[in-house]
Amino acid sequence: MRNVVVTGASSGIGLACVQRFLAAGDRVVAQFRTNRAPLEKLEVPDPGRLCVVQADLATEEGCIALIAAAGGPEVVVHSAGIWNDGAIRTLSRQVLEEMFRTNTFSSYYLSREAAKVMVKGSIVYIGSTAGERGEPGHSHYAGSKAALWGLTQSLAQELAPAIRVNLVSPGWVNTPLSEPAFAVPGRLQRIVGSIPLQRIAEPEDVASAVFFLTADEQCHLTGVDLPVSGGALLPMPRG
Repeated sequence: MRNVVVTGASSGIGLACVQRFLAAGDRVVAQFRTNRAPLEKLEVPDPGRLCVVQADLATEEGCIALIAAAGGPEVVVHSAGIWNDGAIRTLSRQVLEEMFRTNTFSSYYLSREAAKVMVKGSIVYIGSTAGERGEPGHSHYAGSKAALWGLTQSLAQELAPAIRVNLVSPGWVNTPLSEPAFAVPGRLQRIVGSIPLQRIAEPEDVASAVFFLTADEQCHLTGVDLPVSGGALLPMPRG
């Protein structure tokens, strides 16, 4: 049984990760910011294997408190993040700084604190295909996720061999975060049409990739960016 920390655990990818690790028999420290209810509804045969922690990861103090509450984690999965509109001509300082505090700075603070107490294990960040190819109208989000690739490559070297560091970069996923985009008439159809596998990912698809990277059987994988996008980054036929 491993001691696993999952952030953004009350929704979407984070919640699916919690369920995946619990199903494997691990102990999970599940972080939420405002919505505790979905975690309380989980059916856990041994309630002692799920510890729910409230923390605001947009602050350094929240990141420190979460890792302290976890004790000595062996796996840290950082799924918490935000996505919002930010056309460059209208991008405010508040929106820009909140994006990087939540998506990027938290990754650094959590890694710093985890590295102090982890003897051996694995860190996995949830990135995005937006960080690999950009996303018009959301450059602040794309930039906040692109930074995680540099962090992954750096810490994969710095923390080796004891701690492996990897990145999972989903494309569109069927989560509450994506619902406003899917509600725009015709947009979901256009998105699906651009994906070779012809469907939006489910949170469980991403959770499976995360679990794969943390497994002992993958002990020679570090510094990897694993896209879970249905092939969305592949060059598509034109004309």
